[in-house]
Amino acid sequence: MAYMPLDKSKFYLDKSTMTKIHDLSQPWGVDTPLWPFPGARQDLCFPRGQYLERFHKRTMTYTGTLHAATHMDAPNHVLHEEEVDRERYGYTFAELPLEHCVGTGVILDLTWLYDRFEEKWNAAGGDPAKMGEIWYEIKPEDVDAACKKDGLEIRPNDWVVMNTGFHRYWRKNNDKYFNYYPGMGPDVAKYLLFEKKIKGISGTWGATDAPLWHMPLKEQMPWLWTNYTKATGKDPDKEYPDYEPCHRLFMQHGCITVENAGGDIDEVTGKRMIIAAFPFRCEMADGGFVRLVAWEEGSF
Repeated sequence: MAYMPLDKSKFYLDKSTMTKIHDLSQPWGVDTPLWPFPGARQDLCFPRGQYLERFHKRTMTYTGTLHAATHMDAPNHVLHEEEVDRERYGYTFAELPLEHCVGTGVILDLTWLYDRFEEKWNAAGGDPAKMGEIWYEIKPEDVDAACKKDGLEIRPNDWVVMNTGFHRYWRKNNDKYFNYYPGMGPDVAKYLLFEKKIKGISGTWGATDAPLWHMPLKEQMPWLWTNYTKATGKDPDKEYPDYEPCHRLFMQHGCITVENAGGDIDEVTGKRMIIAAFPFRCEMADGGFVRLVAWEEGSF
């Protein structure tokens, strides 16, 4: 097999004339942080089948969850088929309507929530018994305030991406990232769906629902149940009496959901952009990895 020496004199593509694409995705590999369900979790595995040093070709297979790093959920992840208008909105990952996966949208600046959390965490010294109400559920008024701050408007059929600043913890402090991120509850989900009429939602969070919306929390995330009860003296199942209501609300009504946004998101925060993330066409998948991207309107 002949080698191909690199000859840069033959490069012809002029990158300076190309539209800048901003990558809002997190990288993934063998040490990708995984949602902290109880019990053993399998890391992402990439065994090689062929090697460059022998075959002059590299091939590998992938074994692991499809719900890791920046990924999109499908309705069959959380809903029974009878709960979904399959013909209108699809059910499996392959059936998601592609026109819902790209469009205009806004990247909202909610990074003050990161500053708020850091202040409370540091004041408590990381001791749950001293934290108090350190968890935060994003409300409709927070969305409106973020829009007003940067002169943005959420329009029908928009995408909304929320930058809470928590992507700064990705792979640096996964405990903070997954257990304390500011997230959504049904109030803001219904506001975005039925008043703003959006078609896509993402954010710098570990899940579409805030961490405490995983009832019964003592079963689903027992360490978080312990920390919350120590911090507040409250029963989380009474304060957050449902399991992933935002997942089900968004997907039942055709709104695309992408978890674990990050990457270059700070470059486009506070702006209106074109936003896109396309699912691969796997008939059985209930979700999968996507490249969440954004670019300036009218640049193509």
